[in-house]
Amino acid sequence: MTSAKRNTSFLDMLNPCLQGKKRRCGRPTPEDTEQLDQYLLEVAAGLFVQHGYAGTSVDQIARKASASKQTLYRRYASKEDLFKAVITNLTASVLHSIKDTPLKNPLAELKHVMQLLLDLSLQPMALGTYRILISDGYRYPTLAEYAKQNIGGPIDASILRLLKAAEAAGQINPGNADDTTVDLLSGLITGAALESALFGLAPFTTQAERKDFFDRGWTLFVRAVGGESPPPKTRATPATA
Repeated sequence: MTSAKRNTSFLDMLNPCLQGKKRRCGRPTPEDTEQLDQYLLEVAAGLFVQHGYAGTSVDQIARKASASKQTLYRRYASKEDLFKAVITNLTASVLHSIKDTPLKNPLAELKHVMQLLLDLSLQPMALGTYRILISDGYRYPTLAEYAKQNIGGPIDASILRLLKAAEAAGQINPGNADDTTVDLLSGLITGAALESALFGLAPFTTQAERKDFFDRGWTLFVRAVGGESPPPKTRATPATA
């Protein structure tokens, strides 16, 4: 769908009775509302990343989205609430995947989660949001606190859940399923790459290089916690008469 067609679509949602439009007057459908919500968040995210939190206004976002300020304020009481929604939307898919991670093989599933986190941390929009929190966080501490509680907190809790499950399954040595291990693992997998990316440097030049980095980091972690896959289950040998 082209941007021109997309903008027309959302103008129709905001003004269903515009002259010359085929759409009938009436309340937008739930699907229309969901699409509009997503579109507004995407526009807001782009402007926040481009101009920073302080340099972006609700009026700018409304104009860019071809919407009214009332349309935004009906959804978000303030610019702060809108930015919080942008953060939540950015990480929603990853948080959903992490939350729904089963516990059939905790160590393998933890590896998958850490791959998701590395990929997320290097996305351009995620980097832009990190930069905003770093540059404007001291002036707007509630933004950083929100990100910590609603993004960092759930991610750390999911990692800890998998560590505890891995410990219970005998996949890692006892005593390693705690908050310190969560911090160390996150730093090992995402720390250096994220730091380079925040400085505008490309941490990896190819996907193969990124994979090699992750695999080596994961191997170091597994060795440090005595990780291993659970032994295969063997069938009991029937007793002979």
